[in-house]
Amino acid sequence: MRVVQISSFGEPAEVAKLVELPDPGLPGLDEALVQVEYSPINPADLLQIRGLYGVRPKLPAIVGSEAVGCVVALGARVKHMALGDRVLLPFGRAAWQETVLVPAKDLFVVPLEGDPKQLCMLAVNPPTAALMLKSFVPLSRGDWIIQNAGNSGVGRAIAAFAREWGLRLVSVVRRESLVSELKETGSEIVLIEGRDLAARVAETTNRAQIKLGLDALAGEAGFSLATTLAPGATMVVYAALSGKPSSVNPLSIVFRSLTVRGFWLGDDSFNGSPAYQEALRAGADLVESGKLQVPIAATYPLGRINEAIKHAQSGGKVLLELGGR
Repeated sequence: MRVVQISSFGEPAEVAKLVELPDPGLPGLDEALVQVEYSPINPADLLQIRGLYGVRPKLPAIVGSEAVGCVVALGARVKHMALGDRVLLPFGRAAWQETVLVPAKDLFVVPLEGDPKQLCMLAVNPPTAALMLKSFVPLSRGDWIIQNAGNSGVGRAIAAFAREWGLRLVSVVRRESLVSELKETGSEIVLIEGRDLAARVAETTNRAQIKLGLDALAGEAGFSLATTLAPGATMVVYAALSGKPSSVNPLSIVFRSLTVRGFWLGDDSFNGSPAYQEALRAGADLVESGKLQVPIAATYPLGRINEAIKHAQSGGKVLLELGGR
């Protein structure tokens, strides 16, 4: 079978190689053999290939963090799924390979009639969004939250959950062309990033007390986001897409009791937990109902992995097509 493997850490388009490995064989009693259909290229995948992620795999390593596929063989003791079922690979499982042997208990069955391209992005971004909204600050219907990178995969999931749960959302973006689209998908207010962000947020929300900020960018964008928050609020940093260090005015921490927290889906308190499973089911409902759809910039066959990585680095959600059904 073909897999994407790294033998050293480095620039993703250079060190990611398409190689042939032996097929995984038939499943054991409690296992399932999954033929992978689609997998996204996530920022976390590129960080892992560079050796900058929270955990480093032992080299050589197959990479990729999430995928959807179909069950093509089952162990004799597996009763909760059937041949042909469409399933999500467990988060963090090496996904960029044509077939995967997995403990059946770790698979999440999704609707066969669903769009596999949308479903392949279900295991990471929607649970990240739901867990951040549920885990740090008690929120009630009508409460305000704010995020940057509103057009990202996580940002769109946050907007979908905010609409579903009655939360009022300010999304901050860098391009005017995104404003109308994001307002249609769950963001009540969409603003362009800038140094006067706090004043514009106060004006457009009628000086609402914003309890929770969600920062995907760090750097100056994260600094600006923190200035919009109410005294005693919490800012959750879950990525650093700007490539710059997180930055918060220390006076906000000292005099306004701002709390800064980090979020990582791979943390033991989240990964595979009952809360994660609940968030995964909630995300699946949104995808199945059409309330959460992520624009796809391009889909590449596995054999063009290096082109796909370069495209992903330039922006937009890029998928790998691995064969599947």
